[in-house]
Amino acid sequence: MRISTTQIFQTGIDQIQRGQTELNRTSLQMGRGERILSPSDDPSGATQVNQFERIIQATKQYQRNIDNTQPRLQQEESALQSGTDLLQRARELVVAGNNDSQTNETRSYLAGELRQLRDGMFDIANTKDPNGEYLFAGTKSLDQPFRQNGDGEVIYDGAKGTGSVREVAISPNRKVAVGDTGERVFMAIPENDGRVGAAAHPENTGRLVVEQTGVSDQAALNTTDNFLIRFEGNEDGSFSYGVYQADENGEVADEDDVVVEGNYVPGAAIEFEGRSVTVSGTPDELDMVLSRPAQDKSVFDTLDAIIYALEQGGADGASRANLATASNTALADLDAVLGNFSDIRAEVGSRLKTFDQQKDLNEDRLVDLNSAVSEIRDLDYAEAISRFNQQQVALQAAQQTYTQVNRLSLFDFL
Repeated sequence: MRISTTQIFQTGIDQIQRGQTELNRTSLQMGRGERILSPSDDPSGATQVNQFERIIQATKQYQRNIDNTQPRLQQEESALQSGTDLLQRARELVVAGNNDSQTNETRSYLAGELRQLRDGMFDIANTKDPNGEYLFAGTKSLDQPFRQNGDGEVIYDGAKGTGSVREVAISPNRKVAVGDTGERVFMAIPENDGRVGAAAHPENTGRLVVEQTGVSDQAALNTTDNFLIRFEGNEDGSFSYGVYQADENGEVADEDDVVVEGNYVPGAAIEFEGRSVTVSGTPDELDMVLSRPAQDKSVFDTLDAIIYALEQGGADGASRANLATASNTALADLDAVLGNFSDIRAEVGSRLKTFDQQKDLNEDRLVDLNSAVSEIRDLDYAEAISRFNQQQVALQAAQQTYTQVNRLSLFDFL
């Protein structure tokens, strides 16, 4: 086989170029600290690295979601604590206003302070976060959720119903609500115990006070119908009562249909249809108490009602009884609002705890993912240095060989 001079030279050059390419590649690997410089170096490993890096980027986004949302929930918790403090003070004022030592003038002062507390609650309901979004507006976070109409009634214009609160993803399978709507926090709060309520009839003239309403028999409880407790005088000066089903207008539906009747004992519970209504004071003839299913009331309606009652005063017997009933109702409703605030604060605290737990899990996951990527992509420096030295020696040998071979030309011997 004949080997031409051109072929000998080309073979030598190719060996030198291959050696330089391999040496440069190893040098670049050592400079970057990575074994895989392009997918062709390790197609399977490069695919795995790309998959892991996508997961890493998604996990980092979950961490950013937590970091961006956590302060908002912390601010909501703080706002609820401020609201709780206001309600506790309001409760103290209601108790003080129902004391017989108070005069109409001092009650007006208490009503004035309650009005200031109401305004403070209105401000809390319209709290903004550092981004200028309203905390309690739900998904309508750029619009003020609460306003007052011409009559001073508070109206909620924020988001309502399903999907009214934004959720943030904190892991591939977990989302957490980033707040609560003002409707849930401040507006739709079931009165009393959330099952039944009672109120003295507005046309009562006696000194009848509704002390408490509740449930006497859960199994027999009727939570859908209205009933009227009507008081009638006896010849001996005592009173008896009859409980009648009421129509939609709040009137006795059938005079002959008495649900239950008995002698009135002030402070003793009147029980019927699974309900219990405790009444005290002295009624006038045909004074009545309405027992109804519990209604949703806003914290503003609760405060407005007791403010009005305190401003009306309690000079005579009937007005004093109305004030006492209004005070008892306000205390029960304020307790319901406080309970609602407490429940929501507990949920917010649970979400914050979930954030902390998931943040730790995400950090651990990032460590594992980065470790897996490192095992696949990172360079083994001991092996790379050994290979670099070998390639350097091989390149030098190829260069020296080429130098010797190119001197074998016949022209060198002529």
